[in-house]
Amino acid sequence: MNAINLMPPFGNGASHANWPNSKGETTFNYPLHVATENDSKLWTGGLELTIGKKLYAPIINELVTTNSTVVTGYGIPDAKITLTKGTQTLGEVLVNQWGQYALTIPRQTSGTILSVVQSKNNETSIETKTTVLAPATWTTPIVYNTDSHTVVLGNGSPGEKIHLVDITTYARGEATVNTNGNYEMRIDGSPTSNTMSLGHSRPEHYYFGEGTKTPQVTGSVIPTPIKVGSAYVRGTFTGAVTKGLLVINGNPETLRGEFTSTGFRYYVDSSKFKVGDRLEFIGFNSENKVITLGKTVTVTP
Repeated sequence: MNAINLMPPFGNGASHANWPNSKGETTFNYPLHVATENDSKLWTGGLELTIGKKLYAPIINELVTTNSTVVTGYGIPDAKITLTKGTQTLGEVLVNQWGQYALTIPRQTSGTILSVVQSKNNETSIETKTTVLAPATWTTPIVYNTDSHTVVLGNGSPGEKIHLVDITTYARGEATVNTNGNYEMRIDGSPTSNTMSLGHSRPEHYYFGEGTKTPQVTGSVIPTPIKVGSAYVRGTFTGAVTKGLLVINGNPETLRGEFTSTGFRYYVDSSKFKVGDRLEFIGFNSENKVITLGKTVTVTP
């Protein structure tokens, strides 16, 4: 019989292992402060334990943006989901037989904090919170190579953990979604392949995965240095590049730009960068697929 391990979510704190007795029973004397610091949640194998609660916190399974009119997620079948903003109840709905719920909401302003709980049999769960964000620029990960790194850009819920695994190149990486709902992962070398996969782990222990593929480099971009205070990244390009993306210290702008026979220009708010910042520029084709290496944009005084 194997030892039983008990740990906080994502390895945040002490982990303990006990061997069961001859009856298959075991007892843990676990530090309560560790569980408290992790929202009363502990893990053992694939099972989540919530100290003091029978109901786990419901799951919000997608970003809520200023364009959202529905909040969706998962809970216990027949539990009542209640969505609130501060002391205001925005809606209530029952979880269906498959553990899914969908709540219609009025559009919210950026930065608003929403809270969801589920209740059943006179018990109410721990709440799940989410912050309303600006609409995401894209919904699937963007992968590009530089001369020294593989870079993965994507969206998620703030605080969400992203893990990359590639069974072909053995590349691994991890990142945390920032408060704007974006993440950047940088991996030494350029170990991209068509077997790269990303795992999303949310604080509520809901996991889902998505695949990424090697960008097919068929063109190039050569940005010229940009001066502090300038409003455009300029340069030349080859291939079927129709759009560009500027990434400033890991934070992407939007897909845009003017690409003509004489070169390209890409507007950027000059207040967003300064000397010493890391700027990279990537070219995309008309299908919004990466077709160039990411090139450094040098910032000069």
